[in-house]
Amino acid sequence: MNKNREGIHPMNLDDLCKALDSYFEIERFVENDWAELISEAERGALLRFLRPEFANGPWNGLMLNNPASTETIDRVYLAVFPSQDILDTIIAMEVERGAPGALLFTHHPLAYSERAASFSPIATVQLEELHEHHISLYSCHAPLDCHPETSTASALAEALGLEDTKRFAKYYGGYAGIHGKLTGMDFQTFAELVAEVCELPQLRYDQVRNNGRIVEHIAIVPGGGGDIEVLGEAAVLGADTFMTGQWWLFGDSPFAVNERVRMTSYLTAFKPNLVGASHYSTEFVVLRDQMPDWFRQHNLDTILIRQEDPWQ
Repeated sequence: MNKNREGIHPMNLDDLCKALDSYFEIERFVENDWAELISEAERGALLRFLRPEFANGPWNGLMLNNPASTETIDRVYLAVFPSQDILDTIIAMEVERGAPGALLFTHHPLAYSERAASFSPIATVQLEELHEHHISLYSCHAPLDCHPETSTASALAEALGLEDTKRFAKYYGGYAGIHGKLTGMDFQTFAELVAEVCELPQLRYDQVRNNGRIVEHIAIVPGGGGDIEVLGEAAVLGADTFMTGQWWLFGDSPFAVNERVRMTSYLTAFKPNLVGASHYSTEFVVLRDQMPDWFRQHNLDTILIRQEDPWQ
């Protein structure tokens, strides 16, 4: 196999996806309820492009198969959500280099708006452009949340310096949360550390609740981990601080409204501190700190695409 740049080798797309499937054990994590998060019309349009094995299977793995004629790639893009601006950026970069074939590795198969608490599919025009410019897409949601070594929670725990870590929060085929110990620090110092690790200019005041506890035992569930049952589990484990992406939902959907009512009632008796960074930023850390090494071991050029607005 010939080098196209120093240290970079093209790799067969099918071989790469088989390696990802095996590493993340995607067949253990069946998440076909993603289809229920979008309208019937949106679902119909999206299904025209999805691989049948993805749409009729776990909704994890190779989602869009758009290889070049060589069926090889030499570049992988990493992103949390396949949002319009992220895809526009990647398409432009691939067009500029002649579209030789690339893979986009995302944590989610759908875009997400934290402000509206709603998911949306990739627009048809962008699905067509991804196909035209040979950009395939591999989505890895619960498998990336629950992997014992490479996961959204473990990346955050390592970046925050947690010790004596253990898994919790059952999620599909594994556990999405990690709890562990930290040398005691005041809440303000911990909040500043969270913002730094997640590359945020500040934390949102409406996602932070300081209950006056010294921060020593942290429970982490990245993304939308503010589920009441999970918060309760963290409290039983003795955590003095619970960290997630968002625990207070916005938007006016019936689901968001109902969750706010439930959370308001639940918090009257909840003792640990609560810290929310953003859905995106807590899941971004694994793509920044852990996944690049995995792809570089396969001699692939790996580019992380940051989301400009962490709360979009």
